[in-house]
Amino acid sequence: MKEVVVTAAVVATTLGDLDETWQGLKNGQSAVVSEVLPGPLAKWPVGAVAGLEAPLGSAARLAELIGRIVKNLPEIPTDAGLVVSTTKGAPDELLDEGSGPWPGQPWDLGRMIGAEVGLTGPVSTVSAACASGTLAVIDAAQRLRCGTEARSYLVFGIDLLSAFVVSGFARLHALAKKRCRPFDLNRDGLALGEGSGALLLTTRAEARRRNWPVLAVVKGWGVAGDAGHITAPCREASGLLRALDCCTDGGSHPVGAINAHGTGTRFNDAMEIKAFRQLFAGNVPLHSIKGAIGHCLGAAGVIEAAVAIKSLAAGQIPPTVGLEEPDKELANLAGDTMFDLIHPSIISCNSGFGGINAAVMLTKAGTE
Repeated sequence: MKEVVVTAAVVATTLGDLDETWQGLKNGQSAVVSEVLPGPLAKWPVGAVAGLEAPLGSAARLAELIGRIVKNLPEIPTDAGLVVSTTKGAPDELLDEGSGPWPGQPWDLGRMIGAEVGLTGPVSTVSAACASGTLAVIDAAQRLRCGTEARSYLVFGIDLLSAFVVSGFARLHALAKKRCRPFDLNRDGLALGEGSGALLLTTRAEARRRNWPVLAVVKGWGVAGDAGHITAPCREASGLLRALDCCTDGGSHPVGAINAHGTGTRFNDAMEIKAFRQLFAGNVPLHSIKGAIGHCLGAAGVIEAAVAIKSLAAGQIPPTVGLEEPDKELANLAGDTMFDLIHPSIISCNSGFGGINAAVMLTKAGTE
């Protein structure tokens, strides 16, 4: 069976590029603040990428963010495939008067990104709520295992901070009033952010042929749906349990740490806690990065996989920014300190509206 590896990782978050994001996470920094959006939305704490000049939620801002990622990518073969993950693209274009067409919508992103990078290979777009990014990584890995389309794939996750999306989550009463506190006993909601991430996936043989560095191995993955509710996760964690079990091949792959979805909402975090306790008995260290950079929706899984690669290199996971009083049901939760990996592997998992659950296991290059 072909071994799938990651050879490049680039992000743009509210904390900066990948090195800046990693350093900020290590230092317990948060770039999530209020008074960013106009009018009545200004009260909500959110994360915006610094240095972008175009209006929030606009196609022009989307193009700026794409450009920031592309300029930091290594040279990529033109025949590489592209898998894009997003939830809404440039949603605030839909708020403008007129009948369209509206630029920067999800169905347009593959064309936009492919043209910017100069790719001619197969293109697909994953839009599956908050699990989109991890599903895009899995999609690319499965295509490489089959080996019938392209020898390498660029996985590109992106979503913007927008009035459209913040308004929607506010109506759902899902937003944190002051700060996002993943897995905290007093958590009260999520904080939305924006960001983008890109991973270059290929096979071990192709990486060797091209003399590309191997940052991590995509060891396993799992996808499952529970379809219990249109927005709330299954209280019994049935979908996530199946995804994690598949990701670890029934527990045969040891897990060194977990980069959890960890949104800071009461029901999501409780669902994840149930799954982690049942499968890992509270012995595997875990953390969430959403208190530091916000919930980046369709980009979250790609960004979090890139952070997981940094964790593999360092042998540690960073603190969970925003955590003050850990939920009593959890053990080995990285709060205000770094935690060591107990094995050179890490699971990055996400759960989305509609009961969509996805998990991917990354291992350090050169280890089993």
